[in-house]
Amino acid sequence: WWDNTFPQTVVGATLETVQMALAGTFLALFVAFPVGFLAARNTTPHPLIYHMVRGALNFLRTIPDLALGLVFVAAVGLGAFAGTLALTIHTATVLGKLLSESVENIDEGIVEAIRATGAGYAQILSFAVLPQILPDLISFTLYRLETNIRAASVLGLIGAGGIGYLMSTSFRTFQYQEAAAIVVVLIVLVMLVDTLSSRLRSLVV
Repeated sequence: WWDNTFPQTVVGATLETVQMALAGTFLALFVAFPVGFLAARNTTPHPLIYHMVRGALNFLRTIPDLALGLVFVAAVGLGAFAGTLALTIHTATVLGKLLSESVENIDEGIVEAIRATGAGYAQILSFAVLPQILPDLISFTLYRLETNIRAASVLGLIGAGGIGYLMSTSFRTFQYQEAAAIVVVLIVLVMLVDTLSSRLRSLVV
């Protein structure tokens, strides 16, 4: 029942949508965090790496999350795993681009002061760059989390799990009352996540 029936209920599908958004966001953060340094002019180890990483980010970012969802549904089958992979790839490219721009806007005076002490590359990133971009990092991550709640719902329409898949099934089987209830639940979920994200952002940023 827990594996087969519960995900087909409104509560189960809603939880699955939230799980997809959380997993996609935080997996993307692990990828985007180092990529952001490599894609910034002032912290990249080599100009060639900068251009290669920037090019990859620009290319992947142009692919819509729905297109990624279709690719992963074809590759790994229907379900939340395909949706999570699509959210991870799309979010990683967006976060990587945003973080790289944040890194390029830091105060270079602090970097030069840390470098003058004989600090290495990793120490400069840890003590000069990271403290300056940390508020942006938290803000961007929370913003992408609330965006991914909406994206996860839409990905469900193409079979990538979550409440969108349940809503699509309800429309196909002409269960309009159930579909309307799902839409209401989705609206409440998005508003709740938006409120929680705003409060978290005000506390930590």
